[in-house]
Amino acid sequence: MRSHFYCSLIISTLLALVFTGCSRTEGKKEITLLVRMMPAQERFFRDDILPKFEKKHNCKINLATFDKEWDIERILKLESSKKNPSIALVKTPFEMTRVLVSNGYLQDLYSVVDSQQVKHDLAEYHQLASGLGYYDGKPYYIPRKLETRVLFYRKSKVADAVEKFVKHKDRISEELKKQNGYGLPANYSLENDPSEWDFYDLYVVGSIWANEEYNGVKIGRMGHRGARYAGTALFLVDRSLQLGATHEDILRLTSDRTVSTYLWERVMVRNGIYNSGMWQDPWKGANIYNAIKDGKIFLAYLQQIDAFLVHGWKDDPSMPSYLPDAEDMGLSVIPKAVAFELDTAGNPIYEGTRSISTGGWWWGIPKTSPDAKLAYALARFITSRETQAKECSRFGMVPIRKDILNKLPQVFDQGWVGDIFQVSIDQIALNELTTVPLVKTYSEVSQNIIDAWYKLSVEYKEQDDEFMDFSVMKMRLASDFLEKQKNLLGDDYPE
Repeated sequence: MRSHFYCSLIISTLLALVFTGCSRTEGKKEITLLVRMMPAQERFFRDDILPKFEKKHNCKINLATFDKEWDIERILKLESSKKNPSIALVKTPFEMTRVLVSNGYLQDLYSVVDSQQVKHDLAEYHQLASGLGYYDGKPYYIPRKLETRVLFYRKSKVADAVEKFVKHKDRISEELKKQNGYGLPANYSLENDPSEWDFYDLYVVGSIWANEEYNGVKIGRMGHRGARYAGTALFLVDRSLQLGATHEDILRLTSDRTVSTYLWERVMVRNGIYNSGMWQDPWKGANIYNAIKDGKIFLAYLQQIDAFLVHGWKDDPSMPSYLPDAEDMGLSVIPKAVAFELDTAGNPIYEGTRSISTGGWWWGIPKTSPDAKLAYALARFITSRETQAKECSRFGMVPIRKDILNKLPQVFDQGWVGDIFQVSIDQIALNELTTVPLVKTYSEVSQNIIDAWYKLSVEYKEQDDEFMDFSVMKMRLASDFLEKQKNLLGDDYPE
């Protein structure tokens, strides 16, 4: 009898172990990350980063992607209507951080993990990166990376423009005189070093390139993003910030420093400085890379990750260089803003700065996350020292961990990698705490800003060779776009 009892017990135990094992296998936690990445970066993220976390936590991580920033809100709204939502963690651009929180899609980190632990964890990151993830005194985000723009240029082409300046100086001055009433600024000279340039220097080198044959054609060889998406709006907002516009000025749309942004853009388009492909195609980041590769672009504003992708890795076929000679890549901080209008002595009526916005990406946990604690652990794993150092060195992400930022030479030993980081960090230092306007309808306002750029800076048809001057630009912004701006902002419109 006792023998029969023990046999039954052993069989029951074995069956329990078998079924326990099956339940662990079949019940492996499966969650989804919502991300947007370049193809090479997404492959690296999926193949080299996530498997280690999956093994450690016995889980399966799927990737879902979004195209436009404002798609995130639509996707999370759809998740909230599902019986079994799957998105556990969202890679969120700065422009959407407050929108998602204010509309109730994300949970604060204190509700996920003990507040003291959260504070301890966030202390590992750059204070700006962690600080921008707070909303109404609570942290909602774990920082992924900071971003800013730097000036990319072909060293050989800048040297060529400097050499040919004397040949083009009188033509350029006469061209400008018809538009600013004076010509080139008084005592103007073109510096060899782009880090010393201002907006008039950009015009000059762009005019030289546009009026010289390269590869048998004359075209504009400067450009920036031109698609109707956040990257284009960011360029225009940055220009206004450089020219001295406050957040309120940008939101008002017709403030003088904001008007000057559209005026400078009209000047660049009208005189063929920009490559027309940027609004005809229109361009996002990858289009700029290919334009660089095809010799159509010699200078552009790029994020640091763009610079990495343009440079490429010599021994990695998945990240080829877009340059005929990788050593020809030059980088500097952003040229200083100056007014297009000159006074009677030939000087810009005001000077701006080199300060543009600092943005970036953060990890946020939706309120519908199927496992918020696992999502928090994943965000911390992705931003750990080892993982971030590996990803930063490969794709040019500006590190946000203090233990990396304080030891850049020891962590990154490739010369060009260090150059990209150093210029980016120098630019972030110049930016100080400058950000885009923090309003919940920023994405909609961005579209209005882009629409105004297309209509007034790109598509505007001047009659009898009439130049659109400051007063005309201000009037058209007010008549064509101000009412929509006010409607979009509602109570947030600064009177």
